[in-house]
Amino acid sequence: MIANIKIRRATLRDALNLTVLRQQVWIATYATEGIREEFSQYVLSSYTPAKMQLLLESNDRVLLIAEIDDHLVGYVEIAFSNQCPIDPAFGPEICVLYVLERFLGQGIGYQLLTEAEKTILDQGAKRVWLDSYYENERALSFYERQGFKRVGTSYFEEMKSKYENVVMMKELGK
Repeated sequence: MIANIKIRRATLRDALNLTVLRQQVWIATYATEGIREEFSQYVLSSYTPAKMQLLLESNDRVLLIAEIDDHLVGYVEIAFSNQCPIDPAFGPEICVLYVLERFLGQGIGYQLLTEAEKTILDQGAKRVWLDSYYENERALSFYERQGFKRVGTSYFEEMKSKYENVVMMKELGK
């Protein structure tokens, strides 16, 4: 575990760095066979500084970032009103938990997830859900080690493609 990691709530000043981190991790996760036009169009239209600013200004979202020596290395995004495709009563969603690949396995994801769960509990919720790409075994294994259970399947659709995700849920405060 890294000793000098700092977890804090993201601010508007973080929008540009969060945009780049999100683009990089998304491509590394989904473009496992390389880049194609569909991916480029999605990433360049969906992950922009303007859209990141909207997320940061949202009353429904909390973004926590992980920094090492003032360098962004990961972040977690919590949405308090997204509905789970399996059961709308599941509670808040962890929409994104991204850590730059170079920093994986160093406890950053664990620290971000722990802080996200505290934030969710502070808001009065007792359960949390997320979905993760079904081929991302590293992420699925990580979430299972943190107490998440596989409860179903959802799909991410973009242009002409459909991507399977595993829906996971965790009871908090136990």
